[in-house]
Order: sequence, then C-alpha cells, then structure tokens
Amino acid sequence: MNVKRNVVPRDIGDSPVCRALALLFWGFTTLVVLGPCALLVVVSLAWAQPVTSVTQCAEAVVLQVGIGAAVLTPLCFLPGFGRLARSARFALLGPVAAAVALAVFLCVGLPAG
Repeated sequence: MNVKRNVVPRDIGDSPVCRALALLFWGFTTLVVLGPCALLVVVSLAWAQPVTSVTQCAEAVVLQVGIGAAVLTPLCFLPGFGRLARSARFALLGPVAAAVALAVFLCVGLPAG
C-alpha cells in the first residue's frame, strides 16, 4: 500500500500569538515615541498656553525614528531573519525598537519649557 500524504508544515510564526506580541511591542514603541508630544499639545491646549516646547519634542521624535531605523534596518536584513514569517519578524523587532526609543527618550530628556 503506497499512501502519499500531502501534509503542509505548520508555521508557528504566523500564529495569532506572534501577531498579538508584535502589536503589543510596536504599540508600546509608538506610545514612547509620540506620547510625550501628544501629551504636551493636549495639556497646552487645555490650559490655553502657547505650544512652545513642541519643537524640542519633535526633534526628539525625529532622533528616535532615525536611530531606530539605523539600528533596525541591518537587523531586518540578517540572513536568517528574512526566512521568518512576517509576524514573527515584527514580534522580534518590536522589543528592540521599544528599547531604542526608550533609551533615546531618556537620554534626550523632556523639554524644559
């Protein structure tokens, strides 16, 4: 008896857990990058004050995005990394992006205005 089985291997990188982890990590990264600027604008508008410190916050955001891109781009093109599923790649790069954004934010500091 010659039985031929066509079994497709299951890729655990496309599981919903990887997608949820990627969403969690990249959401935290977005909160760290854009949160202080958004909070500054909302508080300034609520208290009817001129928004003078937004330029310092915008500089910090540009610095975070630039350094994050400089760190994550070589990691994304590693030979073994390209074979992973897309959601697994994003789930693995998310904590690195959050750490870079948080380190840049803590080094730059909050605006003094």
